[in-house]
Amino acid sequence: MRGNDCRRYEDDLSGFVDKTLPERRVNQVSEHLIRCPHCTSVVEELRRVRSRLSSCQAAAPLPDSLAERLQGIAGNECDQPLYLIAEDGTRCRSVGGRLIRGGVAATLALATLMMLSLALAKEPAIVGDPVRAAREQYSLALTTINVGQGVGAVQWARERGARPGVAVQLTPRPIDLGQAVPIDESNAMARLGNNGQSITYSGRQRVWLMDGDGAHRANDVEVDVVAGEGASLTVLDATGERFLSWFVPTMGCCSSLAGTGLQFYTYQSSDEIAGRSASVVEAHGDGYLTARWWLDDETGLPLWVERYNMTGNPTLVFGFVSINIGTAQLATDSTQPYPMESVSSASTSGWCVGLPECPLELGGLPLVAHASSGEGEKSYQRLVYSDGVRTLSVSWTPGVLAGGTRISDDSPGLPQVSVWQVGEGVVSVATNGPRTLMAEVCRTLPQMRKNEFGLLERVGSGLGRLVGIG
Repeated sequence: MRGNDCRRYEDDLSGFVDKTLPERRVNQVSEHLIRCPHCTSVVEELRRVRSRLSSCQAAAPLPDSLAERLQGIAGNECDQPLYLIAEDGTRCRSVGGRLIRGGVAATLALATLMMLSLALAKEPAIVGDPVRAAREQYSLALTTINVGQGVGAVQWARERGARPGVAVQLTPRPIDLGQAVPIDESNAMARLGNNGQSITYSGRQRVWLMDGDGAHRANDVEVDVVAGEGASLTVLDATGERFLSWFVPTMGCCSSLAGTGLQFYTYQSSDEIAGRSASVVEAHGDGYLTARWWLDDETGLPLWVERYNMTGNPTLVFGFVSINIGTAQLATDSTQPYPMESVSSASTSGWCVGLPECPLELGGLPLVAHASSGEGEKSYQRLVYSDGVRTLSVSWTPGVLAGGTRISDDSPGLPQVSVWQVGEGVVSVATNGPRTLMAEVCRTLPQMRKNEFGLLERVGSGLGRLVGIG
């Protein structure tokens, strides 16, 4: 979706493709393209058109005499019916000659039209680096829903080159609050369901993400949230310099962990996070600690969150090192990624694009946000499912997956990804959930089907462009 920032660059995109811009402007446009999917797609389209037109000129030049020949077919007697024949047969011979010449010219015109159609046909776009793209969509999803905004911001910034801090081996945050006592699901849901949805606050959050070696590296995020308006998120690199800043219209995330088999506990005493009193809620599954939340006693806002593997070691840690409740200032120079919409807008017709169906629940997780565009080859569908602990990002993009085979990646410390071809588009799934969740989701979504772009599709695409509808 084109924003106000795009208007500053739209006149330069053609020059960027043709490499006629000054170097300083090239750098400015490049920085804009990094964070703007809309303008990036425009540049890719310009490059495809430029390449296609160049190949068309070399492969199928139009004869200079084509217009002359077409005029000769009709002549001055084009308005005379073919069945008017003179008694001496002259007219018959003339009409017969015209029919022969017309047939040859029609064949030539049809052949030329076919050649032009094939030359101008839009090939399906190749979906490049789909694993990285899937993880970027997952990161953007986390920045939009209230759970894990800072996590998504750091993941996205690191994809773009933000330097993390030094590698450390994290251990669970110490707790000296006595014996944990069990609480029922409804009590836990009531505590976890707030997520600070109607609170204005600002502060600095520290996010530790695991790298491929099993160590954690941190980045800080400056967070400003204004209730009812959105959030400014600014990621700092290892030197403390501002690396990336953007605005997201935040929305709440459900905490429907009911029925997942988790057991919940709390402590009678409160802990302290960033100078504020916080109650601790923890979840156990299959006999081991799964997650802990430190919830602000006054507002219910999660001040600190830790998630663990089966051995009890942290896999993800994020929390505030400083926070100020009640005050925030949204940054005016922040960019905005594609806007997500809350699940309530899923009742409007036409919101589901590309996929045959956009389920309101997937893998036991409810749909909490979505984004889509129905603009032909620029269309896309983004779906976000979450229960407050596990988050699932599903994307559909028109195009062809290079190689045509399913791609899967579950590198340590990163969301696991699966990508496959479904007809005219590519489906990708990214999640921080277990392999069993990924397997269930992949079974539920449409199965692999190769892209069928044959001769008829090429001719149809080219004809559409010739008449101005492609």
